[in-house]
This record gives sequence, structure tokens and C-alpha cells, in this order.
Amino acid sequence: MDLLNENERRCILNHYGASIVIEWKLEDFSNNLMGAFGEHLRLIIILDVEGVETELKLFLKCMPRNNQRKAEYIKELTFFRKEYVMLNQLFKHFQDGEGLNKWRPKLLYIREDLFVFEDATQIGYKVLDHRCTMSYDELSAVVNTLAKFHAQSIIYEEKKSRELKITYRIWDEYSEYLTEPEKGHSWRDTGKRAVIDFLRIYSKHKTKIDFMKHVEDVISRLFSCALNLMKPSSEFRNVVIHRDLWTNNIFFKQLGNGQYHSLIVDFQTVLYCPPMHDLCSLIYFNTSRSFREANTDKIINLYYSILTEELKSEGIDVINIMDKKMILKSYRQSIVFGITQAALIVPIIAMNDEMRILIFEDPDNFDKVNFISRSEEFINVAKDDNNYRNRIIELFDEIIEIFYK
Repeated sequence: MDLLNENERRCILNHYGASIVIEWKLEDFSNNLMGAFGEHLRLIIILDVEGVETELKLFLKCMPRNNQRKAEYIKELTFFRKEYVMLNQLFKHFQDGEGLNKWRPKLLYIREDLFVFEDATQIGYKVLDHRCTMSYDELSAVVNTLAKFHAQSIIYEEKKSRELKITYRIWDEYSEYLTEPEKGHSWRDTGKRAVIDFLRIYSKHKTKIDFMKHVEDVISRLFSCALNLMKPSSEFRNVVIHRDLWTNNIFFKQLGNGQYHSLIVDFQTVLYCPPMHDLCSLIYFNTSRSFREANTDKIINLYYSILTEELKSEGIDVINIMDKKMILKSYRQSIVFGITQAALIVPIIAMNDEMRILIFEDPDNFDKVNFISRSEEFINVAKDDNNYRNRIIELFDEIIEIFYK
């Protein structure tokens, strides 16, 4: 078990008190947990605790060990570095909370290329099937956690502003780690092309006159606008946003009353933007169109009520940060961000594991699907998988119906 040296192992064990170590070993964390920008492993420590053999299971995330091209790409995008700085610096100023106030798993050890956390599955949490959309109760649990996470940015900024007697913003110190890397643009462009090509084949509007000419224009403009929205807003209050809240990055635990609690993980793609970017993309990643039409207003109200309570507990009046009218205006403006993020991510997460691994985990195919074209792959999956095709085209046609005027 050469990933951790003796001193690093000791640091991890210090969280659990004195005991005799019998064995350290690693295994794959889960076939259901996709490691898009890292390798996910389970660290198992066999302990002798007062003569009783005990197994301690932890979650370990590291750079990919068996896909050199993928590891190089992650380094180019500085994704691991971004998360390292968040976990090792900024989040140390955030309150993690306990019990139902907890919003992320406990960090046990960190270095620039490796993170060790408590294993949320050992305390009753699990990830949902990434091919399925969320129920109202599941989504509400994530909204609760998301509001708590966002509140920490505001609380930290307000406290530090009082201490310094000047307006302080997280961006002042961490802007280098809260921006979209330019090297990521080619991945977005490839995804944008896939949206256009998928619409050409499967859209219910494809027979309309000059449809593809307008699609090219609409999709290109939207993606360009979304890229500009990845910068701090001058109109709305900004926070550290997760940006990638689909099922793989959320752990759920069902409580005794039938409700859910959630934890969010993986802060590699964080930005400093209006919080509605996160809420909107969360909704578009994880729900159907009919769900959004029926429930979006309720979800926004829920988010705002939780944010209000979180700030109130620290003596901060939410009205001085962002009133309800501003939240609604911000959400409307965030739709371009949320729906384009979903257009990039949902075609990947909605396919079955076998196809995803075949397409995205092949080192020989890495550059092609990430930087050249993945249109053919998505179109072919849709030919054989009706559920996949229906979910993707519902989202893509919604884009056209909202923005094609």
C-alpha cells in the first residue's frame, strides 16, 4: 500500500485513537461512483482494538494511476489543485456543522495529489442511480445542504469584513482557484457540437424550415453567454459554487421520518458566482422537464428560506445580502448557465455504466471524445437506448423551445 507513507498513515489513525494496525489495503470504491477527474478508492484498515479485530473503511481520492492521459489532462486543468486549496485553505474557515447541519464528509488527511475522507457509505449514506432523476424529497435534501454550503461563503466574508473594517470578498484571495481554466474550453466546445448534432438527428422540430441554421446560432450564442456567466457577477452577491451537483457528487441518507439528508463532495470545478447558478444547474442535472415546470418555484422558496435561517443564526439579515426579488431575477439569468451545464453533463451521466466506461475510460479514445467529437457516441447510444434518447432530447428540445425566438 504505497500511496501513503508511515507518517501519513499515522496522521489518519490519530483521528481514531490508539490501536494496533494489522493491515492496510485498497480496493475500488464502487462500480457506481464515476471518477471523472480522479480515481476513487476505499482505504481499508484492519485494527486490533483491545484484542478485537476491527475493520475501518475510508474514502480515498487520488490522481488516476492507470490512465496517464487522463492524469495529464487533470493536471492541465488544475482541478486537483483547485480542490486541494478549497479543502486545505478556504474551507478551514467554513463551519462544517454536525448531524443534519453537516454539508460535506469529514476530511481526514490531505496532500496535493491525494485526499482521505470518512466513508459516507459507512454511516448510512449512498449515491443514487445516475440514470434516474430525483424525487422532490431527494432534491429538497440537496437544496437544504446547498443553501448551508453557500451560506458559509457569505458568513465568512461578512465576519472578515468586520475584522478588517473593509469589504472583503473570497475572490480577493482565491480568484486563481475560482475561475474556469482556459484549457477546459475545448471540452465545452466538443460538448456544444454534440448538442447541435444530436438535435439534427432526434429533435421533434428538425423538419422545420432552416431549423439547423437557427440551432447552430442559438446553441453557439448560449454557450458563449454561459462562459461569460462563469465570472463573478457585478449585480448579484457571489459565493463559492460547486457547479457539478449531479448524483455522483451527492450522498443521501434516509432518516427515520422518511425524509433525506445529503452531503456534497468533489469541489474540483468550483467557481465564484451567484448562488443561483448552482441551484439552477442542480435542478437541470437531476430532474425532468415536467418536474421543473411543477416545482421550480417551490424549490427556490425552499432554498431562500434555508439561506435566510443560516444567515440569521450568525446575525446576518438576508435582505442585506439578496432579497427575494433579486433571487428570482438571478435565477432567471442563471438558466443559461444551468441548462448549458446540463447539456454538457447529462448525455454522459444518463448512459449506462458499460457504455460510459467503453467511451470515456479508454485511453486510446480519450483525446477524441474530449477534444474532437463525441457526437457519434451520443447518437449511437441513443439509437439503442430509448430511455437515454428521451431524456437527452427532452433537455435539448427544451433549450430550443426556450431560446429559439
